[in-house]
Amino acid sequence: MRLDKFLSVAGIFKSRSLAGEAASSSMVFLDGLPAKSSKEVKPGSVVEIDTPLFYRKIEILMIPSGNVSREKALSLYKLLEDRKKN
Repeated sequence: MRLDKFLSVAGIFKSRSLAGEAASSSMVFLDGLPAKSSKEVKPGSVVEIDTPLFYRKIEILMIPSGNVSREKALSLYKLLEDRKKN
């Protein structure tokens, strides 16, 4: 699954386009490297999102086959770090 789609389905970003914009603005890192929105993700990958509002680090646990409910979305990843910025 594409990185931007995963971030949208998992509820990290409200839409796929916002996830894509963050990736193209070098705010998203996959396994420590800057990632484009088209990069494929897999279980075990570590994603870091560093925006002006927050920093979040997650580990991908499962890749869904399509859209999932909000409750199931939380089971797709493990939150490793979460900080709000001022």
